[in-house]
Amino acid sequence: MAEDLTMLIGPAATSALLEIGVLDIESDDPVVIHAMALRPTFHRFLG
Repeated sequence: MAEDLTMLIGPAATSALLEIGVLDIESDDPVVIHAMALRPTFHRFLG
């Protein structure tokens, strides 16, 4: 993955688990480039 890409995982308002990819998350203008239901690949990161 790109160094400036951050993957976020967590629940939506409906409790559906999501994965969100954000470019330049710490900048003044972050951009969401990916959003979908959480894939099994990322389940291991849930605490």
